[in-house]
Amino acid sequence: MSTQHSRKNFFAKLLGLFAVAGAAPKLLAKSAVAAVAPVSPASPFVVRNDARTVARSGDSV
Repeated sequence: MSTQHSRKNFFAKLLGLFAVAGAAPKLLAKSAVAAVAPVSPASPFVVRNDARTVARSGDSV
């Protein structure tokens, strides 16, 4: 019994290879929770308006 070679089979295997290659580093990486320094509450992230921005209507983009 031989394996049927087709584009569908090739792309399925290629997609599986990409999925494994993307998931393997996450599974094999050590936990970085202990290495991260705690964020100090003295300097919080602040969002400010930029006076140089231009207001545009939705249909002008």
